[in-house]
Formats: sequence, C-alpha cells, structure tokens
Amino acid sequence: MSEMKKTSGKGFWKQLKPAYIISFVFCFMLFIYEPILMYSTNKNDFWFDFGIMLFPTFMLFLIFLAGGLIAVTVWYFLLRFAFAKERADVIYQYTLVALFVVFVATYIQGNFLAVSLPGLTGEEIAWDQYLKEDLLTIVIWIILEILAIVAVVRFRPERVVKWSSRISMAVMAMLLVGLTVQVIANDALKSKDAILTTNAHINDISSNKNFIIFVVDAVNAKDFQQLLQQNEAYRDVFCDFTFYTDTTSVYPFTRDSMPLILSGKVNQNEKTFEEYSSDAYNESELFARLTEESYDISLYMDALVWYGEHRYDVINDIKNSITSPYESMDLYMYFRQELKYVLFKYLPYAYKQYAQIEGMDFKRALEQYEYYDEDVYENICSYPELNKTDRNMFQFIHIEGAHLPFKLDENLNEIEKGTYTQKIEASIKVMDAYLTRLKNNDAYDNSIIIIMADHGYYDVDHDSLGDEVFARYHPILLIKGFGEEHELQESDIPVSHIDLMDAYMDLLDGKNGSEVFDDIEQGSSRKRKIIWYEYRAEDHMIEYELEGSPDDWANFKPTGNVFDR
Repeated sequence: MSEMKKTSGKGFWKQLKPAYIISFVFCFMLFIYEPILMYSTNKNDFWFDFGIMLFPTFMLFLIFLAGGLIAVTVWYFLLRFAFAKERADVIYQYTLVALFVVFVATYIQGNFLAVSLPGLTGEEIAWDQYLKEDLLTIVIWIILEILAIVAVVRFRPERVVKWSSRISMAVMAMLLVGLTVQVIANDALKSKDAILTTNAHINDISSNKNFIIFVVDAVNAKDFQQLLQQNEAYRDVFCDFTFYTDTTSVYPFTRDSMPLILSGKVNQNEKTFEEYSSDAYNESELFARLTEESYDISLYMDALVWYGEHRYDVINDIKNSITSPYESMDLYMYFRQELKYVLFKYLPYAYKQYAQIEGMDFKRALEQYEYYDEDVYENICSYPELNKTDRNMFQFIHIEGAHLPFKLDENLNEIEKGTYTQKIEASIKVMDAYLTRLKNNDAYDNSIIIIMADHGYYDVDHDSLGDEVFARYHPILLIKGFGEEHELQESDIPVSHIDLMDAYMDLLDGKNGSEVFDDIEQGSSRKRKIIWYEYRAEDHMIEYELEGSPDDWANFKPTGNVFDR
C-alpha cells in the first residue's frame, strides 16, 4: 500500500497510457471504422443515412471504450494492490502485450481475411465449410504469439508495450485514411431522406375498386407449374387467374426488379441506383394513372422505396410510408444488429457462428413492414375482417416467398433443413389465405389481382456464373381482372417484366387477365432482353437476349452490351 502512495499520478499515467491507446484504437476499429465502412459500401441496403447512424454508432463506441478503459485501469490497480510494484508492473505489461496481440489478430481477421466471408443473403451459413479459413486463423494467431514472446524476451516487456502503442496509433492513422476514402468515394455523407414502408393500412380494403400486386419473392415458374400439376388443390387456389408460364424478369435480384415492376424503367447503370430508382418511381406511369383515378397507394416492401425529391406526397398519396424518423428508432435493436455484424466480421472463423447473423436486419431498429411469410400469414389470420373504405385502393405487397433460408415446411412450421419446394408450398399457403380473406370480405370480384415473383431461383452459390443462373429469369406471373370467374388458365405467350406497364393500363381499362398481352405474338421467335449482374457487384451489368423458352439456357445469348459505372 505504501508503494502505491509513493507512485505519483504521472507514474500511473505512464503505465496506463499504452493500455488506453490500444483500447481506444481497438474500439475505434470495431465500433467507428467498421460500422461507417459497412454503411459507406452498402448504403442502399439501409433505411438510415449517415447523419442518423452517427449517434448510435458513437454511443456504442463510448460504451465499449468506457468498459475497456475501466477494465484495464481496475486490472492495473488490482495488480498494484496484490503484488510489489516491480512484479505488478511486469504482469501488467505482459497483459498489455497480450491485448496488443489480440488487437493485431482481430485487425488482420477483419481487414484481410474477410474476403472469404459468405454473403448475408438470409441463407443459413454453413460454417463447417470454412476449414481452410479456420486453419489460416490458427496459424496467424500462433505466429503473432511467437513474435510477441520473442519480442518480450529480446527487448523486455516495457519496450514492447511502448512500441505496441505506437503501432496501434499507426494502425489508427491507416484506418482513418482508408475510411475517409470510402466515405468520399461512395458519397456516404449525402442525406437520403428515404421513404420507408410501415404496416399502416395493410388490413384496409376498398368497397369500390382494388388493384393488388402480390410479389412472392424468388418463385420459379417451372417449379411452381410442377406443383400445380401434382396437386389439384393448388390449382383451385388460383382459379379465375391466367398463369403466364413463359414470363421472364429483366434482373436476377430484387433490387432492380422492384423499380422496374412499378415503373417500367430499365436500369442500365447510367446513374447511381438511388438516382435511377427515385426517377423511376417519380416518373411511374402506373402511379400517375392511379393518382388520376383516386387510388390510395400503399407499398409494403422489404426494401427502400425511394430517396430525395418525392413527386408523391408521403401522407396523402403513399398511405403507409414515413420518412426516416430518428425519434422512432429502437437503439437497443440497432446496437444488437451492429454488434452482430462486427462479430461476424472480426471474430475468428471458428467463432463467427456465434454472431447469429444471416442477413442485414437493421430494419428491425425501426417499426417497418415485415415481409417474412410467417409474419404476413399471422397478420392475415389475426385480422379476418378487413377495414372497408370507399376510396379506391392500390396495394403492392412484397413477401418473402420462396427466398432463402429454407426453414419452413408447406404448413409454415419452422424446420431445420427444408427444401425449395417446401418454401414454395409455404408461399402458396400464404397466397391462399390472402385470397380467401378477400373473398370472405366481398373484396375479391372488385379487385384486380396480380400474383408474381420479382425473379426466379437457382439452387447454387450466388457467385456462380454457370448457365444455371439463367433460372433466375423465369418468375411466376398470374393475373386476374375485375369480376373474372373461371378455372385456372395457362398461357405460353412470351412475356417480359417490361410488358407489365401496358398490362396494368389494360387491366385498369377493364380487360381480363387473359387479354392483357394479346398484342404479343405467340411462339418462340420473340426476343426478350435480360440483364445479369453478380450479387454485391451491381455496377457491372451484362446484357443478354433470350429467344425461346427461358428453361433452355442455351437460348440466352450475350448481346455484347455491358453497362458499367
């Protein structure tokens, strides 16, 4: 105790300063650098903008920094209390060397070994397939530990600690430079003013006219048709509809398919995605027609709608939308999602599974529309009576459909290892419940209903560039006009998502579902355009032309057009 009293405040600071520096840089890397980098390189995936994320990001940083500083300070004084000064200092310095090794290993893990990380697509990650990465991680840790031991033996712990703090500051400088470049290159400081979709009015229906587009994600037409052939009860679900079995999407993923479906505008990388999508929605012929005919518009989507200038009034025209409200943010949920991502990125491969992450779930930090099949189904069952209104209503409802992960059986029960077919059947159960509720509320005959997928599906890794990726361009499309009553019909007219805008206008003019593509010639000679890009590499697009059935991958021919940004 007397030795502690003899030690001046300056002496304490000299011992604690390296620990504070390493802790500060460690926390900066995990809770400032990584979240901002994550946002800057994926900003279109998040509902919040840079300004909104700053407060919770710095809060999390300060919480962990305070915890780290308190921990090293308490440890230092406990050692001084328990041991003589010289022995306590040596143990403390060994502790700091160990902390520095953990910091460097974590830095390497998150910044150099992260290239092998799986995409966060919602699919359950098979971590047992990363044996090579596990072994590499072990080798790196062993090398760093050996280097630390050699350095301590050769140069003494005190000198190693001093250099550890200097190296940490150098790493801090590199992180700052790299982060600044990414923020500027991706224009991350730009305010989004994004429109977000909520559950408001989802159980409303018009006693006059309804126009409903029900988008069931990732349902492939070929697999869907096989299920209809095998099960007559499934065909009965879609009586009164016309099933266009030869439909192609333009894009392989949801991001670009949504603005195209609602506007007819094709993205060829001439602008940023946010500029393209905003222009598409603002110039949508469908929205203009609906507004002209006094339809209330509600958009229930698992993605951002649009940014910046809004042609349509958020309260009066887009009934279920809000602009990014910081006040409604659930900070605990935001912290939880950010922590999951940081752990996913920086933990050794053997421990990444404990991050329990499958996708970017930051939307859970704000009360938004949930598109998961079981959530949509639960809502339908919980509200059998719809709220009637005299206003015409347009609803665009995007549900999870047959998208990964395959965790549901045909009755929407959660299972460990499901199949794609079971997920389609689960989707059919949701669609059946939705259509049945409309019928029970006398809101079926007065409704235009389109059931479609944004794209198809192929059962291989997302990064594959084999011909099997063309299965993503064969989505379902079923259409019913006002007052139709007949058995399920099938048509092999070669249809493209580009044709949808004309179909919408025909349906609003009173045509039935089997008449909307009458001007398209039947047969396989029609050429349809599709655009391929890799997931997370959307700035490089390759154009193909399809002549013939989308199920024959040899029919997809590159046009030579490449759209880069």
